Amino acid sequence: MAHTSQDSDEIISGINVTPLVDIVLVLLIIFIVTASFVLKSKIPIELPKAASGEASQGGLLNLAVTREGLLYINGQASSLDGIAPAVAEARSRLSAGATVTAFVSADQGASYGSFAAVVDRLRLAGVSDIALDTMPLALPQEGP
Repeated sequence: MAHTSQDSDEIISGINVTPLVDIVLVLLIIFIVTASFVLKSKIPIELPKAASGEASQGGLLNLAVTREGLLYINGQASSLDGIAPAVAEARSRLSAGATVTAFVSADQGASYGSFAAVVDRLRLAGVSDIALDTMPLALPQEGP
């Protein structure tokens, strides 16, 4: 007599959660990606172009200075006094030995004084890895 793995009288009492976990992880990834796009589009900044500019990979601390001189830290309106607590919060999320990286985006019409004040506060807070966000500049092609 052949024996099946399940008798017809047994009740299936377990739930397979693997598909649920897969769906939740995919939704989480989609949420993270779309949130970063929405965040960048909400802050009105026209980045300057630079020949050595590269696409930024996103960082632990994103700061943006608008044309009007307003400061945004990780997408939230803030002031210069909010930089030190933001750096401390970013540092608390890091593993031991890792350093805080800041990406500073400034509108090309923003005053240099506003930009310099942000960079100065970052340095005073102990951030030495500061990247400047620019748009890549298309270089003219050299012909034969």
